[in-house]
Amino acid sequence: MRRSTAFYAVLLFIGICAIVASFFFNNEEFKALSGTLIGIGASSAGVSISNLLMNRAARKNPELEKQATIDYNDERNTVIRNRAKAKAADITQWLIMAIAYITILISAPLWVTLAVVVVFLIYHFMSHYLMVQYQKSM
Repeated sequence: MRRSTAFYAVLLFIGICAIVASFFFNNEEFKALSGTLIGIGASSAGVSISNLLMNRAARKNPELEKQATIDYNDERNTVIRNRAKAKAADITQWLIMAIAYITILISAPLWVTLAVVVVFLIYHFMSHYLMVQYQKSM
């Protein structure tokens, strides 16, 4: 279901407010909070601007939106998207392990390395769990 234009306008306002608020925490002791507010504000503003522009284009050209919806739901395109996601996940798992090795090489705290390894293990457990679920359902 598509969200309304009002939702994205409110999200844009919240993003701009977060960016403005980050300037009030621009000293050394609140540096992390300032960076977090800038990140949240910039990402929410970017998402909302993008969706507002897409909604505007869809209102101006409804037949193009209808064709885009048909193309998105097309079986062939769905298979292509799923294969791309699977390949991206395969690459990501090796990048996660590379990050774990880098944390070992730079002598990062043990908890950082263990956190990266836990993310890798969660990925593999979820992968196997979903594989079993899909085999049962098909």
